[in-house]
Amino acid sequence: MNNAIVILQNDSTCAENLSSRFKSVSEAVFIVQSLPELHTLVSQFAIPIGVLDLGLVTVQEVLRLRRQLGMEIVCTHRTPDDVMWTEAMEAGAIDCCFDDDGPAICRAIQQTAALCNSARLVKHPFPEGKGTA
Repeated sequence: MNNAIVILQNDSTCAENLSSRFKSVSEAVFIVQSLPELHTLVSQFAIPIGVLDLGLVTVQEVLRLRRQLGMEIVCTHRTPDDVMWTEAMEAGAIDCCFDDDGPAICRAIQQTAALCNSARLVKHPFPEGKGTA
């Protein structure tokens, strides 16, 4: 599940819409209803990306999830403003988007996935036992 995504949104219809959009960029998309449910899921499966509604999680929780789980996070909100965006970015979020802006959220996810893959290649440029260093 290298590119699995977990979605936590205030609006279930929005979560479903995002989920169907993310099928093109991820092999596995999960929708959760609460922060405790997100913790349970992430403790069972390595899910590297979360799309989290700032109406349900605080910026401090975003920071904690990044530190404790190493999860990359795209924050969303019904009406994000400059202050919210700045706080989310300072907490380590990839971006802070309108919750219905699927294309912007997908771009953030794809850019992050590309960076994560590049980092893996730098750490391990050759498959195990192949090539020279």
